[in-house]
Amino acid sequence: MSKVGADLVEAFEEMAAHLRGEIEVESYDVPADVLTPARIKEIRRKVAPSTKIFERDFGISARTIESYEQGRRKPDMAMTVLLRVIDREAEAVKRALAR
Repeated sequence: MSKVGADLVEAFEEMAAHLRGEIEVESYDVPADVLTPARIKEIRRKVAPSTKIFERDFGISARTIESYEQGRRKPDMAMTVLLRVIDREAEAVKRALAR
């Protein structure tokens, strides 16, 4: 078995032992301001019912926001800032983008 395979087997055995209540594992809380895929989806749903409407309103392509929501891509710092501003002041962003 490869090293990766052995590590996976060990990880699954540890997870099973934890689920059976045999061992405790270290856990941590993700701060609310961290943009996880679920948090990005939450922000998008708060301001737009679909990725296409989000694209129309904020100029971020539907495909890009979908890739963030699915965890295939991670937003860079500029996009992180924009998403946080959209979360807090969506109407201000819409006004700034109005033509």
